Amino acid sequence: MKDTKDYILMTSLKLFMQKSFKEVTMKEIVEKTSLSKGAFYHYFASKEAVFEEVVKYFYSHIIVTDYSNFPQTSLKDFCKVYLDKLANSPYDIEDAGNETNLFGFISEAIRKIPSFMDIHKAQRKTEIDAWSNIVAIAKKNKEIKANFPNKDIAAMFLNISDGIVLNKMSTSDEEESLKGIKQGWGHLYKLLQKE
Repeated sequence: MKDTKDYILMTSLKLFMQKSFKEVTMKEIVEKTSLSKGAFYHYFASKEAVFEEVVKYFYSHIIVTDYSNFPQTSLKDFCKVYLDKLANSPYDIEDAGNETNLFGFISEAIRKIPSFMDIHKAQRKTEIDAWSNIVAIAKKNKEIKANFPNKDIAAMFLNISDGIVLNKMSTSDEEESLKGIKQGWGHLYKLLQKE
């Protein structure tokens, strides 16, 4: 049963990435899932309910990074594991078509889901905390020498990857995006090694 719900959510996510909330119809979602109306409506009664669950699914399965298994000895190794995770993500929204609209999707989530910003802020805090911890370790081990606050350095790494991922939407080239993140992080890492 969970697999069917996950399938509905991924199928719906792809549609909401291609089109606005207003343009996607329940009929289209049901048709794309190839489920009967009865089977579909067993899980979701409305497009609004589907959209809210899609947004939560997007955050909990695609955006959220579980840092618990990341190395805690080296910033360089931490970055490598992160890039490997991005490269090997089992979730592919790229086959949604030529046009993915993350900006529109997030904008609609902000407007339609009152708790969205709380979800987003909680995730960002988790990311900043994880990166701040590894930055503190890297400073302690003299891997990096910069005296910027740990949270500021963490934000620099995250802002580089966020910017490149958002820019990727115009190229639809995942390999190029990963290369861009690796290059941006590599340059920042080298700058942080200098006194």
